[in-house]
Amino acid sequence: MNELFEAHGYEAYLVGGAVRDVMLGKEAADWDVATNATPQDVMRIFHKVIPTGIAHGTVTVLFMQKHIEVTTYRTEHGYSDGRHPDSVAFAATIQDDLSRRDFTMNAIAASLSDGTIVDPFDGQGDLQHKLIRTVGNPRDRFLEDGLRPIRALRFSAQLGFSIQKDTYEAISQSDIQQKIRSISIERFRDEFEKLLRAPLPSQGLLAMEATGVLALFIPELAAGRGVTQADARGFHEFDVLDHNIYACDGA
Repeated sequence: MNELFEAHGYEAYLVGGAVRDVMLGKEAADWDVATNATPQDVMRIFHKVIPTGIAHGTVTVLFMQKHIEVTTYRTEHGYSDGRHPDSVAFAATIQDDLSRRDFTMNAIAASLSDGTIVDPFDGQGDLQHKLIRTVGNPRDRFLEDGLRPIRALRFSAQLGFSIQKDTYEAISQSDIQQKIRSISIERFRDEFEKLLRAPLPSQGLLAMEATGVLALFIPELAAGRGVTQADARGFHEFDVLDHNIYACDGA
């Protein structure tokens, strides 16, 4: 793929989850590429291209039996709907592009040309310390998209990572809770299903409770806190909420 980009005078980087997963010794599931080629350029370079998100600079390239999302370097401004940027501008460098991403561990790029790593926010350091940290101010990142706090909780359970103090504390702030509340139930469901498939779902579920996210989306479950089940037989050690959470771990 890189040969085709270079033959037309462009550069390209593997970015996001694929870089993170490879650095963690995992098999990459999603393949995302960032480039200084425009979507129109990409459609000229490759034979099979789907214009999946062309308004935001993204197309999907079918290459070697893989679906690869290719996005032009970009910056984003304003998130009136709490999800999509109000405006997107193409950026000059990979560093500019990485600055718009959610967490430092997802803001690492690897050159398709020679494997050079670009890591302006020390995502590698946070991976080594098993730490989830936003790129820049957590309030700014979370107020851009209310799904990001839930992604932080999901990644924590999925990877067994801690959430950096300022990043974690921002999730409970009232205006960020309002932003979280504004996301669609479908977007929450997608993250919640990933959390339930984590090695230890309780890590994410208990953090959801502590930050108030559980009460926003599954109040019936949150209401189980403090509801005792003790009986003379001694069968129930936990209240209803913990019983459900630890049963989830067991399942």
